[in-house]
Amino acid sequence: MNIRNTTRNLGSVALCALALWTGLPGGASAETETGDRPEIYVPRAGGSAAFNKYGCITCHMGDGRGGQNEGGYGADLRVTKLTEKELGDVITNGRAGKGMPSFKGIIDDETVGVLAKYIKEDLRLK
Repeated sequence: MNIRNTTRNLGSVALCALALWTGLPGGASAETETGDRPEIYVPRAGGSAAFNKYGCITCHMGDGRGGQNEGGYGADLRVTKLTEKELGDVITNGRAGKGMPSFKGIIDDETVGVLAKYIKEDLRLK
């Protein structure tokens, strides 16, 4: 047996395994209700990734402690008394009087919820 035949055989085995796997329940493919196109779901990144992506760290620092920094003065999110819903409202609408910009139209509602949950659960002081 030479390398070319071994490679061809391994490729055939891989294709057969993939075909079998995608045909099983819970496999790689998903179909729309009409069954015409595959539908791929990509889960959102966690709160930490969104916190970095949307620049929250500029004012609130990486650990949420805030304070005076290059972005201005950021609130200490580790001790916020706001609820998740209230945090979502602040992220969406901002607080102009306190220097918090509005992210309406920039961050979708699902990600706003992820950020609010991240602030309340992961950044809070324990």
